[in-house]
Amino acid sequence: MAGIVDWGVHIPAHRLPRALLAGRKADSGPERALAWADEDSVTMAVDAARLCLKDRARDTIDLLLFATTTYAFAEKQGAALIAAVLGLPQAVRTADIGHSLRGGAQALLLAHDAVKAGRARQALVLIADCRMGAPGSELERSGGDAAVAFLIGHDGVVAELSGSTAHSEELVDVWRRDGDRFIHQWEDRFTTQYGFLDPSAAAAAKLPTAADGAHRVWATSAPNKRALGSLAKAIGAAPTAMVPGLFDTVGYCGTAQAPLLLAAALDTAETGQELALLTHGDGAEALLYTVVAPRPGHAVADAMAQRIPVPSLNAYRRARGLDAAEYPPVDDQGISATIHFRERAEDLRLQGQRCACGEPQFPKQRVCIRCGAKDRFTPEDFAERGGTLVTYTLDSFFPSPTPPTAVGVVQVADGPRIYMQVAGLSKEGPALGMPLRLAFRRIHDAGQRPNYFWKALPERNVP
Repeated sequence: MAGIVDWGVHIPAHRLPRALLAGRKADSGPERALAWADEDSVTMAVDAARLCLKDRARDTIDLLLFATTTYAFAEKQGAALIAAVLGLPQAVRTADIGHSLRGGAQALLLAHDAVKAGRARQALVLIADCRMGAPGSELERSGGDAAVAFLIGHDGVVAELSGSTAHSEELVDVWRRDGDRFIHQWEDRFTTQYGFLDPSAAAAAKLPTAADGAHRVWATSAPNKRALGSLAKAIGAAPTAMVPGLFDTVGYCGTAQAPLLLAAALDTAETGQELALLTHGDGAEALLYTVVAPRPGHAVADAMAQRIPVPSLNAYRRARGLDAAEYPPVDDQGISATIHFRERAEDLRLQGQRCACGEPQFPKQRVCIRCGAKDRFTPEDFAERGGTLVTYTLDSFFPSPTPPTAVGVVQVADGPRIYMQVAGLSKEGPALGMPLRLAFRRIHDAGQRPNYFWKALPERNVP
């Protein structure tokens, strides 16, 4: 039996009130989750994966699939980067799945097939998107950003894959050409009817009928409330059988939309319940799960609990790079590829070292700062540990959507002291001794490409 063993969800803490986009004062009305200036599909996928794999061994993961339509590179594998950040074995098979909003469902099906066939002991599926609509467009208002991770395996299965169908349809409804910053969309009624409703209903109709007495719940990629209601009528499902779309709190998250709702359904699933994942994009894909051993959780609730209101429209524009710049960005090679290669363990896994005398150190060096011994070190990764803030300064010159930027010395638990940025702060700002967690984030875009390192964030307020 192969199925979903565990799951994790990341929703960016920043929330953009739609009232700001309409030129009004921010209120308690609808809002959308917003990946901040140091977040993207890769960092969100890493966050979701770390939650999914918390307290789990990673050396049995033989396959990692990364599904997104918003990866920064046209040629450079994101899954390999994420595997390095997570410290997975180098023998892991990695692949990106892109170009379609139903890529998440396709990645899940490939993972199930690999595990069921014995080609992988466990497979990690990461699904993330950052939706970028043009300023003033409906896509800007309704879009949302999120990432979901699923661990697929044989042991400890919560929901078993019991059926799958597909429906292919060539259609120009939503698209983004190579080099485009923003998503394009044809007239709303056309895209809803022919791009979403018709193919979704066709794929749903091919699924096996519900087992006797089974209650089927639908996690769909409906782009808005009206489309979700129309789909329920089209497939003959009760409105209560449709997982709510989080449209007014998170927004429509593209590739991650239906998987995010599947995670929400898994959080409250009951034995024997059927969970149908239905996602569209040039056709539709449907996966049917049967819950065999529910594990009540709060992955989605915890992710939504982290909330930082975007203070102004200008801050939003700066975070998304939408404001006009005095000078064009420099387009060059950026940081040396040799330096990237040499320091990749430090940058991607926060790998330092521990001397034979027990002293932890970061960054790596040849002489121990405690005992003076030379070359008596063992490599050690510090990214999965928390820490506390020892001291900090506020930098008003570092480019940030909401200056100043906090930079401080973090005492890592059973580790070294590391100088790094402190992000994700509320209006109160940093405080000495505050508990921190470490998160993988974008640091800058030298060479017009994302460059990553670790930042310290306030510890999650979760059980």
